[in-house]
Order: sequence, then structure tokens, then C-alpha cells
Amino acid sequence: MSILTDIKLAYYKPRNVMKRQISAGIREEQTLFFAILFGLLSFLSLLPAIAKHAYLTNESLSALAAAQFISSVFMMPLLMYGIAAISHLVLKYFGGQGNYIGARRALFWAALVTTPAILISSIVETYIGELSMFLSVITTGIFIWQWVSNLKELEFNNV
Repeated sequence: MSILTDIKLAYYKPRNVMKRQISAGIREEQTLFFAILFGLLSFLSLLPAIAKHAYLTNESLSALAAAQFISSVFMMPLLMYGIAAISHLVLKYFGGQGNYIGARRALFWAALVTTPAILISSIVETYIGELSMFLSVITTGIFIWQWVSNLKELEFNNV
């Protein structure tokens, strides 16, 4: 299935989508693609807020956008690799039977699935600032739900 179809289905049955990804085979290049795509989409979602900040503070939009691009597309995936490794080690201590690439897929896929909520949250935050905290909490909840569901499937599906 396509990524967009899988993202839509992951909002209803995240473990089923992860089962299908496991049966298709988890490849490192696809997992890395998910991380970079998430970084790129999160960068794009922040552009309206960056433009608003640049306008209000009279800072250079190109400098702010370049810094955000580097941190979103290059640094965030590296940070996510570390978080995935730590989560795998913690779950292994509690009886998890997965591997590092599965832990990376769980985190990167959860982040990618959360992207539509991040985009909506960012747009609303730029124009209606009062709702930003509420939408951030909902977006964080979606991410945690997706990540935990994926980790359950990848680390404990045989238990």
C-alpha cells in the first residue's frame, strides 16, 4: 500500500499497519526515508511560524529557515536514532524481543504518522495562538499512542 493509505489506516489500527510492514520486511533504507520525510514535512509545517517570527522580530527569514531546515532534516533523524536505540535497550530489559531496526521503524513510523496532526497544529498555531497548547497536547498524545502501539507489535508480538 502507499504511505498515505498506511498513514490513514494507522489512525484506526496502528498495530495492523505495523504487522503488514513487518510481513513486507523492514529495510533500513525505507526506515531512514521515513525519518527524513518526517524531518522535511515538520520543517514545512514550521515555515508559517518562522515567517511570522521573522516579520515580528525583523530577523532574516532565510537565516531562520536555513537553521530550521538543518535541524529538522539532518539533526532530528540523528537524534531519533539515539532515542530508538535507548527505547530498544529499555524494552529489551523488560523482555522485548525485537531488534534495533524494529525500534527505529517504530519511532520513525510513529513520527511520520503524526505529521498530519503536526501540520494542522502548526497552521492553527500560526493564526490562532490560543489553541496551540491544546493541539500540541493532542499531537503529542497521537505520537505516543502510535509509538507505543508500534513498539508493542515489534517488541512483544511473540510474547
